[in-house]
Amino acid sequence: MSTDGSSQPPASSGSSANPRAAYHRVKKTPELPAAEAVRLRMTPIAAVGTLLWTIALVLTQLFRDDLAASGREWWGTCALTGVVVGLLGTAAMAVADRRHFGRQARGGGRGSA
Repeated sequence: MSTDGSSQPPASSGSSANPRAAYHRVKKTPELPAAEAVRLRMTPIAAVGTLLWTIALVLTQLFRDDLAASGREWWGTCALTGVVVGLLGTAAMAVADRRHFGRQARGGGRGSA
């Protein structure tokens, strides 16, 4: 709301009510072509994350007494949860990668006729 009580912005010299026109007026750089989509297999990334949770689980079991003494026995449960979710995620990524990259290998990608 402006100072005079109207809901319209105050008119100033050179202002435009059209945001698109204002954008084009101040835009200095030319449009760049869009980057091609990154094709990355997700299964290895999920597997590495699961491996890290597995290492954390082993370490929490090695130091179980120390963790319990300091009130952090829940760390083992957290690491176990990370391993379980990581295994599910790795399986899901393996299926998604097989679908995505298997289609490209057969030549049935979206851009082909």
